[in-house]
Amino acid sequence: MPARTSLHLVRVGSVACLLLAGCIAPVRLAPSRSATETGAAEARLCSFCGWRRCYQLSNGLVRVTNVPQVGGRTLEYSLGPYNFLFIGHKELGTTLADSADKRYRYFGGHFAQLHPEAKWLSLQSTHPPGLLMSAYQARTLPCEAGKAAIEMAAPPDLATGTQLVRTIELFEGSTRLRLTDTLTNTRSAPQDWGIHDILQLKGFPALDGVLDGTERPTGRLVLYVPLNPGSRFRGGVQQVVEGRGGPPSPAQWSTRELPGILTIRYRRQFGKALVDPNLPWIAFVDQGLGYAFVQRCAVPQKAILTAGGPLQEYPLIEVHCFAPVASLAPGGTATLVQDWYAARCAGPVLDVTEAGIVSSPLSLLRGGGKTWVAGTFGVFWVGRAAAVFRGADGAELARVDCGPVSPHQPFTLDRVVAPPQETREVALEVSDAAGNVIGHLGKVHLGPP
Repeated sequence: MPARTSLHLVRVGSVACLLLAGCIAPVRLAPSRSATETGAAEARLCSFCGWRRCYQLSNGLVRVTNVPQVGGRTLEYSLGPYNFLFIGHKELGTTLADSADKRYRYFGGHFAQLHPEAKWLSLQSTHPPGLLMSAYQARTLPCEAGKAAIEMAAPPDLATGTQLVRTIELFEGSTRLRLTDTLTNTRSAPQDWGIHDILQLKGFPALDGVLDGTERPTGRLVLYVPLNPGSRFRGGVQQVVEGRGGPPSPAQWSTRELPGILTIRYRRQFGKALVDPNLPWIAFVDQGLGYAFVQRCAVPQKAILTAGGPLQEYPLIEVHCFAPVASLAPGGTATLVQDWYAARCAGPVLDVTEAGIVSSPLSLLRGGGKTWVAGTFGVFWVGRAAAVFRGADGAELARVDCGPVSPHQPFTLDRVVAPPQETREVALEVSDAAGNVIGHLGKVHLGPP
């Protein structure tokens, strides 16, 4: 099922769902642009899953829908029809303000709170905290260089004397989304706080991400997290909570499936791990449908939580990013910045670069008097790939065009090439639609002949 967005305000693809009087009726719509056409990013108001005055960013590749009324959350980040984020079905269209029930709501998506968590919770005058659930003020920001952006500002938190402002920027020609949280000390005395970012990914491959809690795990949703073997945690991961009745099944948590990678094959088992990443990314892959999501966020500590069992009715995976606790002077600020990307890729994920996902690394193969470059990737940009051959001094010797690339299609490379004799490095470079080099998808270093 595609994203549930109301018919009269926004088109999201060839099929949409109309929410009227609690009923969901499929409606056929003409697509606003072709599946591969991209343009400058744009921002507009829409309705989404029963919430009105939502802010949607789109660029022909991805859709990003933000709901200010429920804690300034991003509830949709979709590549084509596929939303990676979790949304709780029972909470659709509801807000904390229109209900006397102030319990915690599983709206889902992406949101933030403060840490140290015990200190923050002890200062809240209500539960759940307004930072997570209350209405934010939202506005579009001036467009620049093909980029669209919005800002969502939380009401001042009188309990902690802080205010959180979120800026969300979508870039042209790629799936890149930048999210910046800025925390301000509104008191006249210094305070120590850090931003605690929470990302809720769906635990079942429903296209729109809306789950009602009855879904059974498929084992085809996988989270990949790079580990730091030199960290204070043995193997780079410290499992701090285990499943009820014994440790989680090895089918869900593994540090042995891929070298240097924590692999989580979600089975709806409850578990929590502290990870000390060597590279600042996590990748979420739907192996069945072939969609991949990447979060890049450079923080000193991350935690992964898999929800399931009697503690959580919804199937979801949480990624927690903890910015350093900062001593904030009056009016002082602290920030947490992250980037999201998406591509068609069924995994595994061995590495993430500026240009995309490495599923099978770049290789230089020889046989029968011929030389091939090969590999399998997911690409974040619309543009072209090229195999670049360089000498010992780094100078470019030759360049072979390897064809167009797009986030809408996995990129499999299997091409015969003729490297110059002086070649000491082969790189697979990606350029955007304007011909600007974005980065590489891998390099192969060659020794002297």
